[in-house]
Amino acid sequence: MPSVPGSIKSVDDNKFTATFVIDDIEYHFRGSFSPNVQEFTASNSTLEYDDVGNLTSSRQWNGKIGENDIAITIVNGPKIKGNLGSPISPATLVSGSGSWSQSF
Repeated sequence: MPSVPGSIKSVDDNKFTATFVIDDIEYHFRGSFSPNVQEFTASNSTLEYDDVGNLTSSRQWNGKIGENDIAITIVNGPKIKGNLGSPISPATLVSGSGSWSQSF
């Protein structure tokens, strides 16, 4: 399973953007989740995926944010993991939906 480095950043209490570069193309996963959590960043994140064809469309996901890391599993297989810049306590199980886009 290939993996690439990237970053994740919250946009507000219940949205985030994850960005990764694969073969000079930026892939963005923009998602919303519940329940709300405090703002976060994970600059040293990793995306694991089987095929770039899985990095398309709208997808459901579930995961955990806190205390020191974030882990998201997208239903069609990709996984996003990272270490939080600042701890979030307590750790929270979250789920939601998101959409992939590309920037050339």
